[in-house]
Amino acid sequence: MTTSDTKRIYVVNNGQPFIWTQEEVVYQDGKIQKDSDNVEIKDVAPYVKGFYDIFFKQYFDNIAILAAAGTSLDNGKNKGMIRSDLWGFCKPELEAVAGHIDGIKAKSFWVNKDIEALLSFLTLYNRVSEGSLDKDLEAIKLKIKSACTLELDEASAPHTEFLKKITARKANSPRVQLFTTNYDTLFEQAARRLGFVIIDGFSFSQPRIFSGRNFDFDIVKREKTRIKNEESFIANVLHIYKLHGSLDWERIDDTIMQREIATVKSPLIIYPASDKYESSYEQPYFEMMSRFQQMLRKDNLLILVAGFGFQDKHIQNVIIEAVNQNSSSHLVILDYSGENRGIDIERYSRIFSGLKPNMTIISGKFSDFARNYPCNATYVISEKYDAESF
Repeated sequence: MTTSDTKRIYVVNNGQPFIWTQEEVVYQDGKIQKDSDNVEIKDVAPYVKGFYDIFFKQYFDNIAILAAAGTSLDNGKNKGMIRSDLWGFCKPELEAVAGHIDGIKAKSFWVNKDIEALLSFLTLYNRVSEGSLDKDLEAIKLKIKSACTLELDEASAPHTEFLKKITARKANSPRVQLFTTNYDTLFEQAARRLGFVIIDGFSFSQPRIFSGRNFDFDIVKREKTRIKNEESFIANVLHIYKLHGSLDWERIDDTIMQREIATVKSPLIIYPASDKYESSYEQPYFEMMSRFQQMLRKDNLLILVAGFGFQDKHIQNVIIEAVNQNSSSHLVILDYSGENRGIDIERYSRIFSGLKPNMTIISGKFSDFARNYPCNATYVISEKYDAESF
């Protein structure tokens, strides 16, 4: 929890609480905020917005985004699920498999409704029992696929606004790199709605086949005149890396292909289980993690983390390493722990072995971030491109 029941921290900056409320009164940088009539202010929202306007107008050469399950919760009526939600959604399938294993309901993962620990147990049990749970595991995986098959809610989902703002940069600035653990395709749908070209490791030709070298390609505009001979990035190109796979990926023989989700029988994804760390060293996941590690070593780097609960150790450790060893990086965590609960600074102190000067934590949902992030209208370009033309 926060430091007291009445103190709610909304912004931590440079490793210290910066904006908070105490007994509902707003404090900024240790000072009580009052209006022109010397009345104590109780509306914290304008102060949080003001922080966005100042902090995010700084220029960073490189921007890396890690978007996790929490970003899919803001998809209107067709919202995604976090791990705790999946237990209830998969309850009939879990009950069915429990009927095959004596005493499973007495185990801690069942009592705590920990679907990751349960799937780890079932996977191991299935190996030892020579595939006795094949059908049950397949049923659970199909249910997880169903839970993560989401259509973008164009009326309320913040993904479109987020991409439009975060990618508005100078033509000679490095591309924003979006890394996500989500199986769903909400960011891809938002990008296509904006007319973005998506660089995701797959070929532009059909059928779309994965190769890590495709991440090295980009699209530039060549200008050759008597005065200058140069290249610059075209606008509206999204680089996306799906660290845990995607519902529209499928392995066919030795080839990884991208297909329509409805046609994919066995999506290439890392299911929530304890062996996902080991799985991240297999292709194509190893390629994604390698790119993530490389990106977090860049100079003058903004690392934006949204919707991530810091439960995946293999990803968490990469972020911690960047904060500790990349002195020119700055980590921004978008934290949502429930309405008006504020930031649990003790939790983040445990994760990072103390809050660091190059850390900022902002309380809010993904939709709050998309709304509050300042738009640089100078670099918003409405051109739309047809990916098939490249």
